[in-house]
Amino acid sequence: MTQKPKYDFSQPNKLARKALWLVLGNALWKTLRSMWPILALFVVRRDFSSRSLWIYAFILVIILLNFVRLLINYFYYSYQITGDELIINKGWLSKSTTVVKFDKIHEVNLNQKFIHKIVGLYLVGIDTAGTSKTEIEINGIDFKKALALKEVLTQSTVEHIENTEENNSIESEKSRSEEQIKISVPSLIKIGLTRNYLQTFGLLVAFSFQIIDQIKDILYTNDDEYTFLDQLFSSASYEQLMGLVGVVLLLGIIIFVVLFNLIRTLFTYFNYQINIRDHNFTVSYGLTDSHIISIPSNRVQLFQFQQNYFQKLMNLLEVKIKQIASEHNAKQKKGMIVPGANRAEAHQIFRVIYQQDFALPTQFFRPHKRVLLLKFLWLCIPALLALSFFYFSETMHYAWIILPIFTFVYFLIYCGYRNEKLYIANDLIIIKKGIWDITTTCLQISKIQQISVKQSYFQQKRQLGSLNLHTAAGTVNVYYYDFDLLQKLANEWLHKIEKNRFSWM
Repeated sequence: MTQKPKYDFSQPNKLARKALWLVLGNALWKTLRSMWPILALFVVRRDFSSRSLWIYAFILVIILLNFVRLLINYFYYSYQITGDELIINKGWLSKSTTVVKFDKIHEVNLNQKFIHKIVGLYLVGIDTAGTSKTEIEINGIDFKKALALKEVLTQSTVEHIENTEENNSIESEKSRSEEQIKISVPSLIKIGLTRNYLQTFGLLVAFSFQIIDQIKDILYTNDDEYTFLDQLFSSASYEQLMGLVGVVLLLGIIIFVVLFNLIRTLFTYFNYQINIRDHNFTVSYGLTDSHIISIPSNRVQLFQFQQNYFQKLMNLLEVKIKQIASEHNAKQKKGMIVPGANRAEAHQIFRVIYQQDFALPTQFFRPHKRVLLLKFLWLCIPALLALSFFYFSETMHYAWIILPIFTFVYFLIYCGYRNEKLYIANDLIIIKKGIWDITTTCLQISKIQQISVKQSYFQQKRQLGSLNLHTAAGTVNVYYYDFDLLQKLANEWLHKIEKNRFSWM
């Protein structure tokens, strides 16, 4: 057992010497990526005249100047900790200083991309409130020093480290208050076979129509002349062939989607491990790109877990923890995803965040049934447009397809209505909704920043309304609930917030 070395962060610290290779490699990659069309043109032309040599020399000068600029940034970059502040100094002629207080830090990430693995260094990303991307990056720290910096920034006690394995998993000395969750490879395989396939399948089906058109162009020419392959089939056989091609293509798409999601899940979340200590989460995962994320539990804004029918049979859930992020870029929400957790592990994470066991109350609220009629009327619009298209294009013999599609879509809408429920459990608001992937969102009243109850002109007659709960991690919405109920709940929650003066941080 070796003790973690003590690092003096009170003095200016430089990047590791090996980080110089990261700087040079990054500069070369960016230069080649931005200038590759010009370089490719000269390589193809093989023009080595005096005029072209001047152009080559100009490109070389640009590359050298870019190297020099990055080298200056490397040598004049330092970071230090003074009191409860992280200070970043960089620049030579044009100097800049960035100061971040510890209480504004919501997430510390230790990332190791493939090039970082080669030189054995980490990129430390520090996220603060209100930004949609990493605000501070310290690119080029060795593993133990990066861990020590993370511990200081997240206000954790520096303890012992057992070993640092090549796969960069965290092996630390367990204290009595430490818990550990590991997602096994079989669980990753199961979750990879059952997650995100609907979105990918939809995109590939849309793309498959172009493939079918290309196949038709091969089998049948534009000037109504039969190709060699057409001569092998009669007109009836041609239609059968197209049907067979469609079935084979559909099966191929399904297999590709399943394998694609499986491989992506395994590569992304390989060796997934969570260490829970002193109400802090430290997550490590990744095969080609390794990540270590540290999240204080008191900074969690929203807790979600998602499960579809197949995952329910396997006792698997996909847990999402959302933190403070900018509303301008919802695709880059901060937090973490726990793939392939079982129900006991999800409840364990919930218990650490909210200091209570997860339990759904017996009573719940549901949207008004009128929302089914409204969605039925909205669904009639595309159905009528499709019927009009078949009528004016003189293809009414295909109009029968509208009824089964209409029925299926409305059945999905009804399933979504049946699944949507609003629970109130002491200081927690729990919202359950979804059609196939059922998502349960847990929101603590103390994390609410703003509450708005809205009522449109069409909702006024039936005394219906919508509720928007604005948090630092996004907005949680419920639609077409009883308006008096929403007003009552909003007043109760606002009273609790004002009375207890909660801090949403």
